[in-house]
Amino acid sequence: MGENNTIQSVSSGFIRTIQDLSQYISHQKALGNSDFLLSQVSQEKINRWGRPIKKVSSFFFQGPENASMFFVDSEGSFFNGESGVLLVKILNAMKMTPESVFICNASDLSSIHAHIKNNHPKILITLGQLAGQLLLNLTSPLEQFQGKFHSYNGVQVMPTFHPSTLLEQPGLKRKVWEDMQQVMQVLGLSQ
Repeated sequence: MGENNTIQSVSSGFIRTIQDLSQYISHQKALGNSDFLLSQVSQEKINRWGRPIKKVSSFFFQGPENASMFFVDSEGSFFNGESGVLLVKILNAMKMTPESVFICNASDLSSIHAHIKNNHPKILITLGQLAGQLLLNLTSPLEQFQGKFHSYNGVQVMPTFHPSTLLEQPGLKRKVWEDMQQVMQVLGLSQ
């Protein structure tokens, strides 16, 4: 308890010091004192003190936003590298192309939600455990919720393995193809 009081008192004292310094600098500038120099970076930090820093979004996507099928990618690799080549092969087997689907990374749930709400896809496919857990608000391993449809704000979600996992464990390819066959059925695509 003594440590908390010490941390709180130091924090309060530091905040008061920064506020006092900021007032002092403003007062000196108002008096025309130009001998008191601070770097631009220090001046910006003092002026910004206590105000939240605007978060830069780390939401990345590609493809048509009005696509009927959305992918949420745990790794953000999209159509790059070996896993991207495998994802393109999966799409081709479904008689689709990368240009016909929307794909985004799983890092920003609020941006994903906004895109789903604004664009009304018919189906969402989560690639990998992180994307599935995030979108469906689950903590269980992917194997426990993969391969069956779930719902996210009225949209059907098919969690499946990420192509990079398929490269490491080729035996899972059959499961992913079974998942994609279910997706094709919902979308009315011929098999």
